[in-house]
Amino acid sequence: MKQTRLRPRPVTSIVSLLAALILGTVAASAQAAETRVTDAAGLQAALKATKGGVIVLAPGSYGDLQLGRTYPQTVTLRAETPRTAEFGQILVRNGGNMAFEGLKTSTQFRADRSKHLAISGCISGLLYFRDVSGLDVSDCDIGGGKFGALFNTVQDFKIVHNRIGRVSEDVMRITGDSRNGLLEYNFFDDVIAVPPTHPDLLQLFAQRGKTPENITIRRNLFYDDVTTGAKRMAQGIFMSDPGPTGYRNMLVEENLINTRSPNTIYIYGGEKNVVIRNNTLLPSPGDGGAVIRLAKRKHSDNSGTTVVGNAAKMILDETKVSDVKTNYFYGRKAALPRLYSGPGGRWQDYLSVLGSVADTSKMGARTFLAELLAGQKDGGVHIGPDWMQ
Repeated sequence: MKQTRLRPRPVTSIVSLLAALILGTVAASAQAAETRVTDAAGLQAALKATKGGVIVLAPGSYGDLQLGRTYPQTVTLRAETPRTAEFGQILVRNGGNMAFEGLKTSTQFRADRSKHLAISGCISGLLYFRDVSGLDVSDCDIGGGKFGALFNTVQDFKIVHNRIGRVSEDVMRITGDSRNGLLEYNFFDDVIAVPPTHPDLLQLFAQRGKTPENITIRRNLFYDDVTTGAKRMAQGIFMSDPGPTGYRNMLVEENLINTRSPNTIYIYGGEKNVVIRNNTLLPSPGDGGAVIRLAKRKHSDNSGTTVVGNAAKMILDETKVSDVKTNYFYGRKAALPRLYSGPGGRWQDYLSVLGSVADTSKMGARTFLAELLAGQKDGGVHIGPDWMQ
């Protein structure tokens, strides 16, 4: 009997076949993981069926959305055209592993007792988070109501490249057991307040004995226009009312701040490694603001606070126990047009006049400003959302 000898398939052919099968499987998986919806009913069906992947939302109104599930893989709700998929509110309770890209909410985005959430490219009213861990908010325009962003016991968070403001009370609050956070490249943009409101651009305080800690507030622009609202002046970065341990491991660095309040940077309870470094503060019209205040109150001092490299009108060191190093304080009657490029509503205003004392002092947010200036040409470092540039 004559045997038929099988000729071995070339190795390169087998490899090519396996590669084609793998690529085909990956492509099929990617296609299967992306679902397009056009209305609220379709969105609810897609959310119920998915275990992970992208749900693309066609332009339109989707009403209110409530979510309460932790997905095994990240589920992304992505607007097909940025900021044209609109919601009244989005509420996440006991949920996790979700991302929201390019959505618009008219009233609020709120999350309670949830984890691993990312929000990007959005337009939103209030952002409200309580008992949330693993939070990333970027590239959003937030505000228009009473508050901009409220973070109550939020851990492991990043707030980067957002515009937050045009509110009637506090632009942002960080309270309670909030820790391991970064606020960077944001524009905290104005309060429109009326009596008896006592507004803040960024306020931090303890709740239930827990004080925010391990937070970096770096390279942001804080601005309050005193002509809006009923001329209620907003405090700037207001770090106060700590719990028993005080504030620990807090960094306020290279920020640009303009508000009329004498509490432009206010620290009460800076107990351990609280550093105020290389910020530039400009006063509002009438010489108000641009003050670093280390406040003296009953239950805590600022013995763990360092102030260095800042440019401001003055410092009010009430506790006399902080480490106040070299800073540039230009005083109450400074001829500001000879020192800085503008009144403080834009980052360009904080550029020092070449050859002035403000320039030769080499204090303030000089490195940040140089990178912003270069970013105008190369599209690099900037403040606020990418899509607003």
